[in-house]
Amino acid sequence: MKTLAILNQKGGVGKTTTAVTLAHGLARHGLDTLLVDLDAQGNVADSLGLPKTDALYTFLIEHCPGACITPSGRDNLGLILGHKRTVEAKQVLSGMNFREYVLKRKLAEVSGYEVAVLDVAPGVDVLQVAALVAADAFIVPVSLDHLAVVGAGDILASVAALNQVGAFSGRFLGILPTRWERKTTEGYTQLQLLTQHFKQWVWPPIPEDVTVKEAHRAGKTLWEFAPSCRALKGTELKNGVLAGGYAQVLEKLLGVL
Repeated sequence: MKTLAILNQKGGVGKTTTAVTLAHGLARHGLDTLLVDLDAQGNVADSLGLPKTDALYTFLIEHCPGACITPSGRDNLGLILGHKRTVEAKQVLSGMNFREYVLKRKLAEVSGYEVAVLDVAPGVDVLQVAALVAADAFIVPVSLDHLAVVGAGDILASVAALNQVGAFSGRFLGILPTRWERKTTEGYTQLQLLTQHFKQWVWPPIPEDVTVKEAHRAGKTLWEFAPSCRALKGTELKNGVLAGGYAQVLEKLLGVL
């Protein structure tokens, strides 16, 4: 099973939206996909219209990995959900030897899935490090503001530190700009600066779209709620070409996984 982590040290950059949308997109393409919520807020459950559970705590601390997987109600998509007890799991892990390898070891015990997508909480803690150690690849969503770009740089610094001790062997796939407002000066400037800094590592941007919040409230993914929305299909340029959107990101992801 290949493992993809979605992470940034800053919150509010669209990590859960990205994780849920890409995970369901992979499942719709026929890949048996496991979506793992590593955030104590449990936003994956909210996004899918499901009750929060302490499955992540059980998965990490106890010994029944298969029993922790919740059906999502979508074909080919299983879930390991989290909620406030995730904080307790982090406390227990902090007292363990080789704690950064626990998630990787637990995922290796799961059978029947081709891809695991990890929705990683912001900030630096034991679960973020464990997610990086477990990841075969990772993507960093970045909302187009200065602080989110700084958060992306911090993640890459963490990866460099793990590389130095031989604890990380995954691939950096790229930076995913989110909440792109093409017609504003700020949106254009930040995307330009991001591209200048990260160059070929910048992926197609995700347009700002109120549909994302509406889909969350409805407990549905974008593929279910509004399959033609801008966040999925991209924004139309003057020449009529569609630019950005999760559909283009998913196509790129399928080509590199």
